[in-house]
Amino acid sequence: MKLPKVNDLGFFEIRLESIGGMGANSAGKMLADVGVLSQGYNGAAFSSYGSEKKGSPVKSFVRFADSETAVRVNSTVEEPHVVAVFHMNLLKNPMTLMGVKDDAIVIFNTNMSPKEARDFAKLHGGKVVCVDAIKIAGDLHLPSQAANTIIMGAMIKQLPFIEKELFEKQIRKQFDGKKPELVEPNVEAFRRGYDDSVEEMFAPEDKYPYIPYKKPEPVYGKNNQLTGGYISAAGNSTLKDLQVTRTGKIPVFNPANCIDCAQCECVCPDLCIVWERGPDRKKPEVTAMNMMGIDYQYCKGCLKCVRACPKGPYAPKPLEKDQQALRIELEVDFDVDKLTYSRYKKNK
Repeated sequence: MKLPKVNDLGFFEIRLESIGGMGANSAGKMLADVGVLSQGYNGAAFSSYGSEKKGSPVKSFVRFADSETAVRVNSTVEEPHVVAVFHMNLLKNPMTLMGVKDDAIVIFNTNMSPKEARDFAKLHGGKVVCVDAIKIAGDLHLPSQAANTIIMGAMIKQLPFIEKELFEKQIRKQFDGKKPELVEPNVEAFRRGYDDSVEEMFAPEDKYPYIPYKKPEPVYGKNNQLTGGYISAAGNSTLKDLQVTRTGKIPVFNPANCIDCAQCECVCPDLCIVWERGPDRKKPEVTAMNMMGIDYQYCKGCLKCVRACPKGPYAPKPLEKDQQALRIELEVDFDVDKLTYSRYKKNK
């Protein structure tokens, strides 16, 4: 089948905007394998990322061309025909949607409607596709990392030149032999993403300007380069907004069941647990340090606090949900801003 559109070089280009641990690199490779090895297109797939760890920003790029067009470039995709945003917090970075023209297809992993997602992203125009990959993964009892398979289901629905059955075959090949128990759940996840995604077309609007792609300028050059080996500010995650690193699940605190044992504080790598001095919960006449909540701006969703909590779901004696001090919940089910207890200022 002929590619629906191509750029000046003859390429149909796709960009996946994600974070480490959500499988964008694997998704891009699977898509390229199907298009090139199974359907005869020329193509390429590669990823761009910094430190290779969970939570780091990741971009994955895929190019397709007809069999007569050679692919001799490996530069990043600047003006994609399709872009998939694996996590809505990535939109805090304006580069996420740079170069996305008003005839592009933008796929969001969100429970928003296409109109809500378009307004949230301030997208100039184009087709908006929404799929709640985190919820679907939860429904199928899959980890949130399975969102990549679900998002690819929504994408294949928008790519008529890629055969759905061949992508399902690629999923089976990906997991068979390594994790055979995950083959059918991931195939079902792919189908849910294909069937449950919703879409809407939007005309360009002046209130949301088009953002042309601009390569980031280097911070240092020959005129301002620091002395070799000098670190002006040591990296520290307690100073950074880590919301973008979460992949769907958060710890939720119920103060009524907390015993202020500080086990959560001992294991939290990012100082997310907020404490205040005041009357003890059990003995108001005594002054004590009380856990007040979790500052989600600095929480990357590692859930170590929940696992350490003696009154959590991993307690030696099983507890009902309403008896737990810390529990694991899907982030999409909560308004995190209302839950957050800032370590710098109290909630209003």
